[in-house]
Amino acid sequence: MKNFLQFVKLTRPLNLFIIALTMWLMRYYVLRPMVEVNGLQLQLSHFNFFLLILSTVLIAAAGNVINDYFDQKTDRVNKPKDIIVGVHVKRRVAMVVHQIFNLLGLALAVFVAWRIGMWKLSILSFFAAGSLWFYSVQFKKDLIIGNVIIAFLAGLVPLIVGIYEVPLLIKAYGKEVVEAYAISRPTEDPSDYFRYMFYFIFGYSVFAFILNLIREIQKDMADIKGDIRIKARTIPIVYGLKKTKIITAILIVGTMISLVFLQQKVVSDKYSFIYLIVAILIPLAISLWYNHRAVKRPQFVKAGNFLKLAMLGGVLYSIVHYYIYYAADLV
Repeated sequence: MKNFLQFVKLTRPLNLFIIALTMWLMRYYVLRPMVEVNGLQLQLSHFNFFLLILSTVLIAAAGNVINDYFDQKTDRVNKPKDIIVGVHVKRRVAMVVHQIFNLLGLALAVFVAWRIGMWKLSILSFFAAGSLWFYSVQFKKDLIIGNVIIAFLAGLVPLIVGIYEVPLLIKAYGKEVVEAYAISRPTEDPSDYFRYMFYFIFGYSVFAFILNLIREIQKDMADIKGDIRIKARTIPIVYGLKKTKIITAILIVGTMISLVFLQQKVVSDKYSFIYLIVAILIPLAISLWYNHRAVKRPQFVKAGNFLKLAMLGGVLYSIVHYYIYYAADLV
């Protein structure tokens, strides 16, 4: 039983849950209200969407397993008490599980893409699986590249919901929207209706990309001792902790300013502003404070934890936005 729990821990279930939650919220609290407020319906079936989530989670789990598989040398330095592969889970078992998860995830991705008549979309899943493998094998050791890969894949999680759904909406309702615009909004481009949906999800994707990029840099600062052992060229190793702290501080402050600007321009209601301060800006400020004062690994980990809290707050804003702008119209 203990080994099974360690195996579950190896897949990082909390991260997997957040991936699934993010995709679910993007569909049901971002896309669906935009569609249903105009009397339309989402086109990807509930079952196919469930399979898409499962596919994404399996590929992410496979990436987590293989990352720990190749991280044993650094983990012996950074967190010797938390090593799983080679202690609680045999190396051979970890590799087999990684392959099984990947195959199942990719098979589901191909199946969903084939079911909706857009099989080429499954290329995204193959790209994600391949990127996670090469990240663990090589890119994690390289300057900036590994950080950008993980941040990009994190940003792809919310975006993939729109990539699968919006083309189906255009196919189903494109002609109807064009006719409606010709009558009610003759001077406007009807494609803006679908473009706006995609842009809204894209905003969440950019948010996820930036915060995960910061988080990866913070992790590199926390893991600097083990990374030196494997001769990695991470940002803190190449430029030093002092400069790396400045880089992360600039990214965090820049993100905070950008979020306030977007909130005032796009969703300028007072409830969104209050939520932004409490659920996102305050955790970011605390992360910035810990990041500035951090000397030892636990302090960098705390900075990362508050950054994760800000990420979760950002994703959960979709629920707040739904109840402010759509709930009354859809009752």
